Amino acid sequence: MSEHLVAVEGLDGAGKSTQVALLASALSTVDVVSFPRYETFFGRHIRALLDGAGEVSAQTVDPRSMALWYALDRVQWARDRKPGSDGVVLLNRYTLSNAVYQSARSGDPDLFDWVLSLEFTELELPRPDVTVVLDVPPDVSQQRVAHRGDGDDVYERSAGLLARVRDGYLSAASRLPNVVVVSAAGAPAVVHAEVLTALAPFLPGSAVRPA
Repeated sequence: MSEHLVAVEGLDGAGKSTQVALLASALSTVDVVSFPRYETFFGRHIRALLDGAGEVSAQTVDPRSMALWYALDRVQWARDRKPGSDGVVLLNRYTLSNAVYQSARSGDPDLFDWVLSLEFTELELPRPDVTVVLDVPPDVSQQRVAHRGDGDDVYERSAGLLARVRDGYLSAASRLPNVVVVSAAGAPAVVHAEVLTALAPFLPGSAVRPA
């Protein structure tokens, strides 16, 4: 089995970290990466912009410039990693979130394709074999983030933005052949089973560990 990249996307509070952890146990996983990587140079700047504590925030930076911060975090990761291991690399957020969020912020649908071209064509980042979008309504997203109690960022505070982001994810799934949507409203175990079913057409049988 060669290397397979599996990206997990969705609004904050959709259960991405939970599902990635469950997938890490269920699949022949060789690496798990969460973006943004807040411990890195680019990730620290992204965190500061998302917190909105300074004069400039992720809400005021123009969408193309913000997209570059996220993209450069992935470029650094791709430069430093050692690809080629047999197994699954799980990506908690990846390029699709950048395209969807910045397009939703700008109101310009062309920005979606601009981000994909930036990351995959110009910066030559590896493309995921499959992207799973965990779908929840914006109100559920905000309720879960509030219950989590770790604070929200400038994107999570806007119900209107979250609604546009959700629409962007669903639109991407209708346009792109390797993007699938799974309802994340149920219990984690139920969602996990549905995610595994959704992944099956994109991964070899050897990618799934025996029960």
